[in-house]
Amino acid sequence: TGSLTIEGEVNKPGSFTPENFQAIAEGEVGAVLECAGNPTRPASLVSDGVWQGRPLRDILALAGPKPLGTYLHLFGQDGFARSVPIERAMKDGFLVSRLNGRPLGRNHGAPWRALFPGWYGMDSVKWLQKLVVADAPLPSHDNSYLKIIAQPSGGQEREPLPQIQVKSIITSPADGAVVQRGKVEVHGLAWSGFGKILKVEVSADGGAAWRAAAVDSAGSDHDWAMWQVAIALDQIGRAHV
Repeated sequence: TGSLTIEGEVNKPGSFTPENFQAIAEGEVGAVLECAGNPTRPASLVSDGVWQGRPLRDILALAGPKPLGTYLHLFGQDGFARSVPIERAMKDGFLVSRLNGRPLGRNHGAPWRALFPGWYGMDSVKWLQKLVVADAPLPSHDNSYLKIIAQPSGGQEREPLPQIQVKSIITSPADGAVVQRGKVEVHGLAWSGFGKILKVEVSADGGAAWRAAAVDSAGSDHDWAMWQVAIALDQIGRAHV
């Protein structure tokens, strides 16, 4: 249990408890949650699950956001804070309280956390305790979670990170594994913040030839897709897939 404070550019600021949310219909979404610094390898900073909670637009409606509010500041109990455009929160943001049918564990942000499907995980603030509707984003004091673009002049342009970029990883065989010559089954995962993964191609000869994998895209638009393909590895020595 706990309370969630909503203040700023709202008509009815206050602290809200789970009882205040009972009349709001719950929903769920399958979604990847990925750290912006996630490398391209298995067993790294990414996961997929079914998240259950209530739409942030309905939570914010309890406080009555004013038209002047164009950003939503999210503050966690650990002192971490993020800003997102309020239209993103209104479109598909969630106040999550359950993961894969179970109450959120402490490590996942209990009693509730934010979730923005399709966006990098730093915006999905854990241990959420306060929402502030504001007319400007929180000030940025460093280059954390920014896209830095080198300019021809030698300068740098800083932009907010985009949606989760398309990524694919091989989960089997493991990197450095020793396999028998011949047909080898390759398995992996692929995901994107922009929608379903419909096609994955795999090459074992440096990109000279590509083979289409079988892709299971049965989940939501924000779930990862499992894929597999059989490739021929007839050469002796190291192969790069």
